Formats: sequence, structure tokens, C-alpha cells
Amino acid sequence: MRRGGCGALRRPQRGYVLIMVLGALALIAIIAARFAQRIDELRAQASTLQSHARQRLEMGNALAAALYMVSTRPVGPAGHGPWLDPVLRSDDRIYRLASGGEIQLQDDRGLIALNAVERPQLGRLLQAFGVSAQESDSWIDILQDYLDTDSLKRLNGAEAPEYAALGLPPPRNDWLISVRELNRMPLWSERPAVVAAFERVGSTGRQPVLNPNTAPVELLAALLPSAAPEQLELFDTLRRRVPFVSGAAARRATGLLLDRDDFVFHVSARLRLTVSTAGSPRALQYNVTLVPGGLQAPWLISEVHPAQRTERRDTPDRATPFPLAVPDALKP
Repeated sequence: MRRGGCGALRRPQRGYVLIMVLGALALIAIIAARFAQRIDELRAQASTLQSHARQRLEMGNALAAALYMVSTRPVGPAGHGPWLDPVLRSDDRIYRLASGGEIQLQDDRGLIALNAVERPQLGRLLQAFGVSAQESDSWIDILQDYLDTDSLKRLNGAEAPEYAALGLPPPRNDWLISVRELNRMPLWSERPAVVAAFERVGSTGRQPVLNPNTAPVELLAALLPSAAPEQLELFDTLRRRVPFVSGAAARRATGLLLDRDDFVFHVSARLRLTVSTAGSPRALQYNVTLVPGGLQAPWLISEVHPAQRTERRDTPDRATPFPLAVPDALKP
């Protein structure tokens, strides 16, 4: 009887042991699942880092190749290389390296010089980018107040007190050293789409001249208000085949009034260089000045900043191959 009684007391303990074992197994399964999830996250991070390193290598190769080409090739009406058939054009077209990097060169003279732009031209450009004619006077006054060296405010402009009232840093009252400074100005800072458009077509040049061979068509349309769309389309087609060497030749071929002193058919020593790579959401943009007698290098980089890389609308095979093979040692 006692044995039977003791056995009856021990039997319920087996159920507790089974519950403990099942709980331990469940806990181990949860820990294992979490550990596997963490491993997957680490693998994804490693893959992301590898992709980032590959993209930076491709962009570095693209920058080195572009600087080498522009500093070792003669300069002509539309780019670098033979006078009428440049191997590297400075009109912001896309060049793609076989190793994966992408390059865009933009002649600084093909952009509107914001430090020297005339009021009527700037007004037409503002209106082309969506600023009304009534507002454009204020925008221009603000820019000119930012550039001049005094503290006198124009009628619709802004000086230090107006900047302080808006919580903005005071104007430098000097030349623009970056087009991105437009983001620091009243009105301008409130319209990022307009500033982005000026970052695309504007420069910090100080000479009021333009190279039609390398200027965006939208900029030519704003600066030549009497030009018909058909004339601009014809000019763009012809300059892509063979660049024009004079305004007189361009006018004979298209009828556009390009034989003026403010049009110069030759690229400058300053350029905007953009490097990117497929798959990257960002690009790097450099402002470069060629200095053949430089002590450290035949170029000088005055500014570099990240820029948004828009996905290309054309297919990869439509991009122009870069005219220089990158050594295998530099390929990712």
C-alpha cells in the first residue's frame, strides 16, 4: 500500500518535467531564430558596405580618368580633343566607363554667370523656372544685395536685418563662391525647385559671356526670347554633329542671333565635373579649374558636394563610352 501510495505521488512530477523540457526547447528555438535573423541582418549590412565600397571605387576611377583626360587634351569650341571632333564634350552628356562609373562634364562658360548676369536675362530665366514677372524683381534685388559690398537695401531686396528677421545667416556681400548659396537667401530658400534649376544652369563665373556649344537648350531659350523652338532644335542637332566656331556661322545655319559679343564659341578652363555610378542614389559634383602650371597638379578643385543622381531615362547602351580604358588593376 505504501509503495502504491508513493508511486501515485511521483507520477504528476513527470508532467512538470515535460512542460519544462518543452519550454526550454521553445526558448532555444526563439533564440536560434533571433540569432539567424541577426546573421541575416549582418549579411545584408556587409552586402551594403561592399556595394558602397564598389560604388566609391567606381566613382574614384571615373574622377581620376576625367581629370587625366581634360588635363592632357587640347581645348576647343565644345570640349577636349580635336578641334571639331572632341573626344570628350563639355555639354553635360553622360560618359560611361567600362568599369561602371559615369562622368558628366559641363563647361562653366556654357552656364549663366550669376556673378555677372544682367537683370533682363535673369528675369527671363526666373520666369522660365516658374517665378512670376511680379515676383522676379524681388528675387533679383535680393540676389544683387547679396552680391554687393554695401549694406544699403534695394527697394525689394534684403540686407542683414531682413535676414535676421527670417532666422537666416547674414549675406556675405561678396561674389558667390557656390551656386548653392542661393539656398541662404530670402524667397530663394522658399522655392527649392527654382534653386535646383539654377544649380543646373548657373555658375559662379564673373564674365557675362556664354558658349552656345555647351549651353543647355533651356538656357538658350531664355536668353534668346525671339528664337523659335524649331531654330533651337536645329541648332542643337547641328552642334552635336560638329561644334560651331563662330556666331556668324551659327547664325547663317540657324538664323539665331548668336553673332554677339556676349557669345564665345570656346570652352573655358573652368568646368563642372559630376561622377556617379549605376545603383547609387547620389553623385559627387566637383568644380574644377585647369591650371597647366600648377605646383601639385594641372587642376584645382574649388568645391565638391553631393548631388542627387536622377535615374537615367536612356538605356545603358545609349550612354557614350568614355574614350579611355581604365586599367584592370583599378577595376572593382
